[in-house]
Amino acid sequence: MGRKISAAEKPPRVSRAQRTKNVQTDISAAALKLLSTKGVDGLSLTKVAAEAGLSNGPLYGRYDSPEDVALELWEGSIRDRFHLLLDEAARFALGDAPDPSEWLVTEMTNPSAESLAVVETIAVARRYPMLAESVRTEVDSALQKIRTESSTIPFSAIYPWITLPLGAIVYSGMLPSESPPWADILRVGRQAAIQAPAPTYVGSHPAPLELNLPNPDTGDLGLDEFVTAVMLVVTRVGYEKATAQRVARAAGHSFSSAYTHVESKDELMMFAITAMIDQIIMTGDESFLHMTGDELFLGMIALELGLISDNNRSLRQLRAESLVAARHHKSLGEILRTRLIESAAHVRTAEKSETVPLSSAFWYGARANGMTSLLLSLNTRLLDDVDWMPFGAMVKELTRLIKMSKVEPNR
Repeated sequence: MGRKISAAEKPPRVSRAQRTKNVQTDISAAALKLLSTKGVDGLSLTKVAAEAGLSNGPLYGRYDSPEDVALELWEGSIRDRFHLLLDEAARFALGDAPDPSEWLVTEMTNPSAESLAVVETIAVARRYPMLAESVRTEVDSALQKIRTESSTIPFSAIYPWITLPLGAIVYSGMLPSESPPWADILRVGRQAAIQAPAPTYVGSHPAPLELNLPNPDTGDLGLDEFVTAVMLVVTRVGYEKATAQRVARAAGHSFSSAYTHVESKDELMMFAITAMIDQIIMTGDESFLHMTGDELFLGMIALELGLISDNNRSLRQLRAESLVAARHHKSLGEILRTRLIESAAHVRTAEKSETVPLSSAFWYGARANGMTSLLLSLNTRLLDDVDWMPFGAMVKELTRLIKMSKVEPNR
């Protein structure tokens, strides 16, 4: 007979309540991992169950849909991380510390799962009614807080430097440099916001820059029709739900006819991503390379107004959905990264610089700020009535400071 196991050797009994708690912990950890790497579209209940090593039962007993999972994560730790990112940036931008916190710079360069989940949620929240309402509440609260705390600096001049971490996180891993000089960008941005003179331009405010959906120009009119259809569908439902049937209906053709031009939906999306990135580069780089003085001042205001204008909502949604898709799909991400590298090289050539000097702060900052304004404007109306004239003055001062500086960024 085997040795009788003593009471002391028996594993401790786990109560039902503790088992339930353990299961929920496993589910939350699995859901956070999927959200940070695959986005809200990756939160199907079966995928979460598989990631957690559970049967489907515990998931279907707790949630009705992926939106329920995303909402629970958001209202748990994710919204707290959203506020923490902005609070840390505000502490530096509105304070007198010589450097931003190491934690903030690390999150901007190599973001944690929680920080990635923040931008993934904000990017697509509009698609889910309950999630959209909760996200909108938190975004409104964060922007109101910036307005209150930046009493000595105009809101629009300091806003880009407090919200910059969100854009940096979106672009993490896709920018030309493995370690963008975020600390230097935040330092020179704060200096520009503080030193920017009061706007003196007299005249009507510029109209928002019109940003229509990109016009594909593949040289094949039939292919262009399908690329445009992909853009329209992605704008409405996102990349993952852009089925062949939806694309075919939007194109007014059977999807089988698309295969005379391409081999897959992914190939169509590559054309769409390329057209979108070309438009971003044209509006955000090419248009401003040779501008100075009032031309730059007014041009930057017009672009910022364009990024948040309701007239450009479809374009904003396409950019958000496409950049999220590029984060999740290697082939799309490579296209984005290649075009961004080409754009950065063009800027360096125009500046007659072969290195990555502090002057590239404008390029990195513009990319991140544009993405942040786009994402936040999809979740709030509080940017609609902002006076963007101080923003233009800050950008003008930023370019002056950059041209005067010979300092290489910390790498």
